[in-house]
Amino acid sequence: MGGRQTVTSVLESWHSMLPLAADFLPKALLAIVCGGLIGVEREMKNKPAGFRTNILICLGSMLFMWLSTQVAMVIATGRPADPGRIAAQVVTGIGFLGAGAIIQSRGRVTGLTSAAMIWVVAAVGMSIGAGYSLIALITTALVLTVLIGLGLVERRVFKRCIYYDCQIAFDDDHGKTRREIERALRSLGRPLESFNIRHAGDHLVVTVPYCDAHPQHKRFLGELWKIEGVREVRPLR
Repeated sequence: MGGRQTVTSVLESWHSMLPLAADFLPKALLAIVCGGLIGVEREMKNKPAGFRTNILICLGSMLFMWLSTQVAMVIATGRPADPGRIAAQVVTGIGFLGAGAIIQSRGRVTGLTSAAMIWVVAAVGMSIGAGYSLIALITTALVLTVLIGLGLVERRVFKRCIYYDCQIAFDDDHGKTRREIERALRSLGRPLESFNIRHAGDHLVVTVPYCDAHPQHKRFLGELWKIEGVREVRPLR
């Protein structure tokens, strides 16, 4: 008898949760779609916060916001409840994720756009969790417009250099090829000594930043291929 009662109570509990699941699932799927759309753009540019990361940020933020509203409704039996208490911690906690995406190296700060994008993706997820799905979709479209469309404006109007990393693999030939690469880097005002060089089998690999916005800077990659001892020039975008 005790076993039957346990099974019955479990089934009743699951049955009572079906309306919650019906409310949660569409929001979760929408969070996956919105986070994934922004993540695809980040993945194409080889950013650390890419496809899966953005999906998880959006989905997790949505879940926290959804839980905030559900818990507030359960607790609020004749007394006021604050549905924003859990959500407020998401805003604080997401800042740590964003801070982890910012890198300062050799006088160059990178990752600020990724950090801001993480913050916005969290807001998209919270909007979905709160029931404002249309606002979340509009925000997703605006974020993609800023990341893709305004990137072109930034290049052409502000003439700002947009840097990507480039891996150069070259022969370990007693410094001959290294000196040629250093000569090409010095033409851009960047000596090879300021970058880390590592061994990879019988050759050396160095990762350097290069500007992909201006033709005169992109010609640097073509100059590298003309060096006899260079094995590979691989832009990381």
